[in-house]
Amino acid sequence: MIHRHTALIRQAYLASTDDFTALFRVLIDAADKMGIESALMILEKCVIEKRLSWLDRALPCFSRTRTPLMDAYRLFYLDYLGLTIPEAGKLVESSPTRLVMRWWNPCPTLDACLQFGLDTRIVCRLAYHSPVQVFLDAVDTRLRFDRNYAALRPYTPYCEEIITLQE
Repeated sequence: MIHRHTALIRQAYLASTDDFTALFRVLIDAADKMGIESALMILEKCVIEKRLSWLDRALPCFSRTRTPLMDAYRLFYLDYLGLTIPEAGKLVESSPTRLVMRWWNPCPTLDACLQFGLDTRIVCRLAYHSPVQVFLDAVDTRLRFDRNYAALRPYTPYCEEIITLQE
């Protein structure tokens, strides 16, 4: 049964674009049978696979600087997610070892969580936290991702994310 749900979640994830309604219907159906944590772990693997595939194509062409923190910011937020400041968010802290961003951009995960009554703190932690770290590891293994789960939509007007450079 897990393999069947894995295939269904993968198919729904790959078919989703700006609307995750169909994906989350499949996730909820799988969660009814295997639990929400297991269903979100399958989604997490799909997200990691997609991001690593994108990185395989993008990294050879990416112009690195001497600043891995800003390279990660540019590659993940600007190039991969297509976010821009000030339209989508703002940089609230910037130092050589730490970036703190607040994002209010349209988010299909947020929309689907609201539609289906799911907690973004759980969904984002279980399905989307590790994929960001995997992405950052490909840029520089000293980078660490964190998300402030006390400052996450819809509980606050923005989602706060942090990248640090470990020395």
